[in-house]
Amino acid sequence: MAASITVQAVIRKLRFDFTVHSPLRTPEDFVAELRRLRAQVGDPSFRNLHRIAGERIADAPNGHRMDPLSPSTTSEILGGKRLPRLPRLEFVESYVTACLSFHGVDGPATTAEVERWRERWHSLATREQQEEPAPVDAPRPRRPLTRLLVVVAFLAGLGVGIGVSRSWPADRSAAASVTAPAEPSTEAPDVCLAQGTTLPTGQDVLRLPPEGQQTGSWWVNDPDFATLHTDGRRFRADVVAGKSRPGDVIIVKSDVALVQGSTYALAFSASADHPTTVRVRVQDNQPPLYEWSHDQEVPVTQHGCLHLYQFVARKSSAHSELTFQVGGHDQDFRLQIQDVSLVESPHR
Repeated sequence: MAASITVQAVIRKLRFDFTVHSPLRTPEDFVAELRRLRAQVGDPSFRNLHRIAGERIADAPNGHRMDPLSPSTTSEILGGKRLPRLPRLEFVESYVTACLSFHGVDGPATTAEVERWRERWHSLATREQQEEPAPVDAPRPRRPLTRLLVVVAFLAGLGVGIGVSRSWPADRSAAASVTAPAEPSTEAPDVCLAQGTTLPTGQDVLRLPPEGQQTGSWWVNDPDFATLHTDGRRFRADVVAGKSRPGDVIIVKSDVALVQGSTYALAFSASADHPTTVRVRVQDNQPPLYEWSHDQEVPVTQHGCLHLYQFVARKSSAHSELTFQVGGHDQDFRLQIQDVSLVESPHR
């Protein structure tokens, strides 16, 4: 009886939290809810989700389609790299099932929750079809030429934006590589502030959980190359060498709301087990332009250093991200980030 009550309480909590963020109006909202589900059930690694999905596939009846949840696919979808397309329904069903299975939710409760997600998916898919513009008389064969021109423009942009390609790999939009500045922002020079320095005050838009909680915090796009341990406003990442670019391995805090023209102050303490450099970026996560408001290469040493940067948001977005890009190193290292805050200044 006690176990049954516990499961029911878990499902009630899930439904309450999801209802708060409903209705879902866009694929971006849908993906944000997928990320939130993973955080609520304890942030299972992509490998764990893949393992659980494999077990479910093995037990599934013949003809029942399930997605294997490969770590790379799950990373791309949760990272918004396939937006504005909705994830495939098979992925959603497998993902929700694996998340709830990881949390110990029983079969009937899982089936009911998957059905709720299936209804949400169909509702959004139907809405997208209804909102598609009416067909025009322009000949369809011109589309391949349009794609070719986009590719040519992207390749041309590589010549002037190679620095961008190094920081954000091809998993971001081509337009971002063409239009964004090639080098990190230099308007806020990097300095190591004394511990105890008075920091700007204001509304913290990160909405990180309090110390002692792990959910609703940070996630990593490639758990094969970074093992992440989170606790409230801090994290420790054990980063494995093998990726060539900083943006290949990213530690992310999602769903950060920024307002265009507002001034923000980003503060955090950083240390590593040996000297290294990470790239810190605040950017929106909505297509077609993944425009960033702050981009900084930050030197990190064994000695904890307090960093403070101020910037003005270039775009209003409820789906911005604070990211620490930690790929592109030739040896393993451990990065520790503490006391992270991103506050909006009252002055504009």
